[in-house]
Amino acid sequence: MSVLPLAILTPFTFIILTLFIKNVRTRNFLSVTLAIINLGIAIYILSAVNSSEMLKTQMGSWPAPYGITLVADRFSAFMLLMSAVVFLAVTIYSVQSIDYERLKNNYFLFTYGILMGVNGSFLAGDIFNLYVWFEVMLMGSFILISFGGERAQLEGAIKYLILNLISSLFFVAGIGILYGKMGSLNMADLAYKFSLTGDFPSLFEPSLILLLVGFAIKGALFPFFFWLPASYHTPPPAVSALFAGLLTKVGIYSLIRIYTLFLHYYDYFWNPIILWMGILSMVIGVITATAQFDFRKILSFHIISQVGYVIIGLAFFTVSGLAAAIFFLGHNMISKTNTFLVAGWVHRETGTLNLKNLGDMFNRNTLWGVLFFISAFSLAGLPPLSGFAGKYLIIKAGIENNQILVAMVALFVGLFTLFSMVKIWIEVFWKNTPKQEFSEKELPKAKYLPFGYMITGSIFLALAIIVMGVWAEPIAGFCEKAATDLLNNQKYINFVLQ
Repeated sequence: MSVLPLAILTPFTFIILTLFIKNVRTRNFLSVTLAIINLGIAIYILSAVNSSEMLKTQMGSWPAPYGITLVADRFSAFMLLMSAVVFLAVTIYSVQSIDYERLKNNYFLFTYGILMGVNGSFLAGDIFNLYVWFEVMLMGSFILISFGGERAQLEGAIKYLILNLISSLFFVAGIGILYGKMGSLNMADLAYKFSLTGDFPSLFEPSLILLLVGFAIKGALFPFFFWLPASYHTPPPAVSALFAGLLTKVGIYSLIRIYTLFLHYYDYFWNPIILWMGILSMVIGVITATAQFDFRKILSFHIISQVGYVIIGLAFFTVSGLAAAIFFLGHNMISKTNTFLVAGWVHRETGTLNLKNLGDMFNRNTLWGVLFFISAFSLAGLPPLSGFAGKYLIIKAGIENNQILVAMVALFVGLFTLFSMVKIWIEVFWKNTPKQEFSEKELPKAKYLPFGYMITGSIFLALAIIVMGVWAEPIAGFCEKAATDLLNNQKYINFVLQ
């Protein structure tokens, strides 16, 4: 049996088992155990792909393009690994940070629903099944964002659901038009047929625009990003961290996948659009973040800014640009998630995330302060952390591609990111404030696992950030191979269709 279905069957197994397990301690233990297994499967897939370049499974032995195809190349294997790292850290963190009522009401069932959708999206070989896995993610994420029923949560959940349903509408409409014209939804088959079309055909334009808009909404790109900062700060911090690390990144992954497979045949039309979406996402996201005084809102606006870096790397459409985009995407997943985890600890300790009411948190717990420093200043691009390597690669790719102005904008945005992170650091961790008695909501301490403390998950991600920064060269080398594969889409076509 191929290993690829295991990436989907593992979270599905947890969902089935947890329906029969009523004991919260057992569920917590099982959730962490299967998250570790999921990480092991991702490592194995990455190792296998690095040796053989690609893996595929034809479900039901139906050959492509007629059956359901699961495909893993270096890009999808890298994304599987980074999402597994994020998911394990958030799962460990959640065992303590999520209140007992949510744990009792199957909180982990829905997180594993998101994981199943994420893994399925990375392995999907046809656009319709990519849509199906997006909807699996949407179901789990909507329940989690509204789980608890507080007013702020419900307001954020409504905005989140409406915009994502609109995104899904664009997505499925684009699929319908594309299938009506091309007679196929297998991505390799579509790429082959697009390569034979020659000039840009007007009948393709509506479907491609609909797909692009759908992925741009899910990836929170300009001008479709406004739903994200309106919703990501409303659920429990562990849920915000999971969303920040995984959901928008699946939208960006999908955009990179369809662009490299068939949109690039019409790059004279699409490339300027992609480039400007990336630039404006970077600039507007970072400038808006500087005006915020809520810890999680600042981080939410920075999600928009950071995905802009990835998109300009895609728009360069060179090996160096795509390699930088892939590396930066992985860095951002772990760094951004960990800043949300630290925000969750601050909220648990103080009952607030308003920077004006916070201070002296470094003296309260030095280790948490160090963990925030590592994560935040990785986002800002300070060496030797992963963010420095990611931004260096993006700027270097821009200069090599004669996009000097874009590289300067990326550098400018990095300075504003540094300003925002310093602002949080000073206001939350260094500023001296008189001792205050916060009306902290009593949260049952669900410390059922000896390794299930909030700080353990954060330490795990901080170590990943350091490793990705210190060993940036071999990781960037892997990303370069992944970028080379993406640019040579004929290899993907031949592998899937043979």
